Amino acid sequence: MNKHIVVLGAGYGGMAFINTILPHIPSDVCISVIDRLPCHTIKPEYYALASGSLNENKVKAAFPIHSQVDYILDEVEEIQVAYHKVICKNNEVAFDQLIVALGCVDNYFNVPWAEKYTESIQTFGQAMRTRKKIDQLPPGSCVAIIGGGLSGIEFASDLREQHPDLKIILMERSNEVLSTLPDRIRKYVRQHLEDNSIEVMTNVSVTMIDERAIYYGPVQEWMEYDMCVWAAGIKPNPVASPLLAYSNADRLTRIVVKENYELPYYNDIFVIGDCASSEFAPSAQLAYIQGKQLGQYFISVWEGREYLPEPIKLKGVLGYLGKKTGFGLVNGNVLLGKVPNVIKSGVLWMHKHHLG
Repeated sequence: MNKHIVVLGAGYGGMAFINTILPHIPSDVCISVIDRLPCHTIKPEYYALASGSLNENKVKAAFPIHSQVDYILDEVEEIQVAYHKVICKNNEVAFDQLIVALGCVDNYFNVPWAEKYTESIQTFGQAMRTRKKIDQLPPGSCVAIIGGGLSGIEFASDLREQHPDLKIILMERSNEVLSTLPDRIRKYVRQHLEDNSIEVMTNVSVTMIDERAIYYGPVQEWMEYDMCVWAAGIKPNPVASPLLAYSNADRLTRIVVKENYELPYYNDIFVIGDCASSEFAPSAQLAYIQGKQLGQYFISVWEGREYLPEPIKLKGVLGYLGKKTGFGLVNGNVLLGKVPNVIKSGVLWMHKHHLG
């Protein structure tokens, strides 16, 4: 009887796992990948999909093809650990081994009505809806972007290039945008935003959002908007939450896993990507490395040898500021201007064209 491995999610983690094991799958193993989309998508470019600078086909990459791998187009709704099956919107899928690579969702930090009244760039579908709404805005409309991290900065910069007639306001809770990056990067990015007429509001703690205004601060100041985009934080996909019964949560509510990404208190269920605890912040780069390592673990088991994972070493952070300039921190070195923009474009191109 064949062993059935089910992979939930075809993002960076899930696809890195599949691509790693493809040449090594034993004859008695079959694999099913469940995802909402019929292709892999380049999530770091969702901001450009939403702003309108990229066609949707530019962020798509074909799934790798293998006779023992099938793809199920469906939405995962529940993981039933005790019954070894996954409940989807249209299917029930049994598994012998399960790999959870479901990614993340927006974290609204309990801000009243934030989810109802804001748009998002967190998923392909949300980015497309955001794009449609932006295209319907009349000139002079105010777009408020909540969150001055990487996603908010890239989206605001690209939106300005695509829609010079919009008023763009970026709202950040801390005292500066990109608060975790070096001062040189923060100053460079802040100057770029100011030079491109993107208003930056810092030390702004949003307390409530309704259909017409954003409320913030201890005295409930408010600002009207025509469209509001939430880019203020993420959290693990809640579909993975039942797995916490067989593990623990870290400070970001990610699931603590063993060295081989298996649950501590349940065999044959593995968690990678944004749902898995790590010393590093969630990112596509981290998910890719974890997926590759998990693939190497499976190969070592199939080949009957010891699994010896290499320490995770992230290459750094790269960000776009529109199509011509950018910023980066690579191996401890600050990069500003055209070079980091070109490097990031190359990295994403390589990822897309090495799938399938």
